Amino acid sequence: MPVDILCKRMSDISQVYTQNAEMRPLGTSMMMIAFDDELGPCVYKTDPAGYYSAYKACSVGTKQTEANSFLEKKIKKKADLNHDETIQTAINCLSTILSADFKPTEIEVAVVSKDKPDFHVLTEKEIDDHLTAISEKD
Repeated sequence: MPVDILCKRMSDISQVYTQNAEMRPLGTSMMMIAFDDELGPCVYKTDPAGYYSAYKACSVGTKQTEANSFLEKKIKKKADLNHDETIQTAINCLSTILSADFKPTEIEVAVVSKDKPDFHVLTEKEIDDHLTAISEKD
């Protein structure tokens, strides 16, 4: 099942729950990330009201507005990021929005790619390499 169809279905279910007063709406936003044979990498986000949209990069949570602004600016500068740049952009976004300097033991990063479709959690050494690359850019 294509991820856009799945996201639309989940949004339709959420939207139905907003129509009746006695039914409590589902109270979570959801991100769906997949690799589609036709569209390539896809990121969709749906909210409790039933709205959904496709993104190149997005965030969900307390400071999602600030994080989405940060990601939008970075993606506009360079739309085609390689594997390492993508990881570093995500870590840099989190660090900037939370105003924190991370140590490798303080964050977890997981990666899924077309070439390696298995869910891979980066080791502390790999995270440290990315943190070092970020600090060298600044």
